[in-house]
Amino acid sequence: MIRIMGILAMVAALVTALMLWLPAPGQHEPDGTAGMMLGVTHGQYSLDSWLPPDQRASGERILGATPLLQNQHIMGFGVGNPEPAPGDYDWSRLDERMDLIGRTGGVPVITLCCAPDWMKGGQAGTTNWDDLAAAPQPAHFGDFATLAAKVAERYPQVRYFQVWNELKGFWDDSAGGWDIAGFTDFYNQVYDAVKKVRPDALIGGPYVVLDLFAATTHPSAMRGAYGVVDQRSLDAITYWNTHKHGADFVALDASTLTRDQGLITSPGAASAIYADATRWARNLTGLPVWWSEFYPQAPENTDQARAVVTLDAVARAAEAGAAAMLLWQPQASADLPYAALWSAPPDVGPTSLTRAWTWLAPRLREGSVRITRDVPDSLVRFTDGPETLTLNLSGSAQQRLAPYSITLD
Repeated sequence: MIRIMGILAMVAALVTALMLWLPAPGQHEPDGTAGMMLGVTHGQYSLDSWLPPDQRASGERILGATPLLQNQHIMGFGVGNPEPAPGDYDWSRLDERMDLIGRTGGVPVITLCCAPDWMKGGQAGTTNWDDLAAAPQPAHFGDFATLAAKVAERYPQVRYFQVWNELKGFWDDSAGGWDIAGFTDFYNQVYDAVKKVRPDALIGGPYVVLDLFAATTHPSAMRGAYGVVDQRSLDAITYWNTHKHGADFVALDASTLTRDQGLITSPGAASAIYADATRWARNLTGLPVWWSEFYPQAPENTDQARAVVTLDAVARAAEAGAAAMLLWQPQASADLPYAALWSAPPDVGPTSLTRAWTWLAPRLREGSVRITRDVPDSLVRFTDGPETLTLNLSGSAQQRLAPYSITLD
């Protein structure tokens, strides 16, 4: 009996060690691709009920072709005001979007943004959409946290929650920087309220934009051919990381355009920002890294070129060990010159990105794809067994491939 108990104790110790070694949900070993999730964020335009049934069905076939993270904000971005007056809830539009996510087999994500007007100093019962980006007043941080907890309770199928969006409303003009102390107080109240009612929820922040400059008065050590990251963005993440009550992932946002000179290098070189920032955030926080938004710029304003640079950004993040990337607004629109998964009504259908994204998503999630760069900053290959997805990032022919092209063999 003593020997049996000893063996059981050894087994228990091994199991405990294995559990400690295994990565947390969405997390994986450095410089690997296993477990990276691709997804989308539904914006103002998506597959809503007023579209003709055939157009909506076409889009839903694309969206549901493989399981994706599908993110929805709780106010704006295609849905209404969830609490127009204190205690007066309207879930109708948010319910519709959550139903869409469920019908298409998505893994639901909710972004806890934005705030009803009465929390921002406006009049209860009214909604001024021009004021959507304003932050709640500090006296109403608790009211927003209560609303966030209501959302978490209403949608128990949602496990992932992002707190706020791009630090909207938390810029301090007088200080010339982010009011990250105020935001972190806000974040902590939301985090505590959601965790109280949903201990299983996985919550992330601070969803900071990493501003790029060709030259800046606030330079950081994060720099490359793409430019230099504004130190104030990194300081915000560092402060949040030190003072947060908790987090299950860290949320980032970046474009390859510098704010002062636009794109200053080739698309393949510029996309290195997604690798550098992923490694920096992982080293700082020890958390899985989510790219809540990413905007790689294509020199040629074509659907094909936009798809190529989008997939290259995914490759960069995957190579650095990112846990998730969300494509902003999967439905194309004239005012958003970036890649989309389906074209805008009245002709809803595939884009240049659709087939490659659908092929790549499950392979990244399962960790079965290998990424290689045959010509630095020009040719990228995703390989899974006999199948290869090849990107030509160059504006000229490379190895008999058309400029800015995608092939799947």
